[in-house]
Amino acid sequence: MPDYTHNTPWVTSKEILVKTGISRATLNNYIKMEIIPRPLVKKPRGDMKGTKKIGYFPCAVLERIEWVKRLKHEGNSMENIAIQLKGIPINAEQNAAIESKGGERESDFILTDGLDPVIEEPLKLTLDDITHPAYLMNYDFQVEWINHQAEDSIFWQTVSLIKDRESRNIFKLFFHWQFHNRVKNWRDLIAFHMSFAKIKYTRSWMANMYRRISENEAAILLEIYDRVEPFPAHTITDRTIALLMEDGTSENYQVYSTFFKEGIFFLYRHSRFLKHHVA
Repeated sequence: MPDYTHNTPWVTSKEILVKTGISRATLNNYIKMEIIPRPLVKKPRGDMKGTKKIGYFPCAVLERIEWVKRLKHEGNSMENIAIQLKGIPINAEQNAAIESKGGERESDFILTDGLDPVIEEPLKLTLDDITHPAYLMNYDFQVEWINHQAEDSIFWQTVSLIKDRESRNIFKLFFHWQFHNRVKNWRDLIAFHMSFAKIKYTRSWMANMYRRISENEAAILLEIYDRVEPFPAHTITDRTIALLMEDGTSENYQVYSTFFKEGIFFLYRHSRFLKHHVA
């Protein structure tokens, strides 16, 4: 992820225009089409004559705008792009947290040259604030970052303490006995991630996915590789995945995935209303 996600948690409209090169009219159009969220607005701090409210965006909007530009370059219409991206949250939990502290969302807020977002109080926007299971997988399919929620409910082991990078290979982790002891349909998660691997790797590479891969593991990867379709590259999407547990229950998730230059980010949103007992 770009450095500004760490150093500049929130960006003003002018910063967005400078960093992305889009016009103010285009920014307003993206808001209108619900490609990016409307800014959060609060009363201005200090002497800002003529301004009753000011707004700001989470810096993830910069990533979204760059994504739109790539999709446009690939020949997608704005209508198609809006359909692809609509409903995919951009820091929805962060926005909700700010709103609960006194911010509000202006339903008819339109950016003008005289309206510059000003931060009234220190704000943070970090991966550590994510409360749903989440992890970042690089393009060697090794887990680069993971939160404890994903370790506890998805992988069933403390992945963050594994020092050897190849031992953090996503498929090697899914072959771990602790994972198999709890999740009956573990092959479904391998198939889901294999659809991403198929974008990059040829079939012959499966046997060399990581060091000390067993013949049985390689055979399973090859079988799954042959039956899955490559995941559509350069899109943001979500998919429903149910983990069938050994105790007969099912943990259901809406899994959001998005591409960054450093890798692929996954977030599992628990679908508690779909949770049920499996006969």
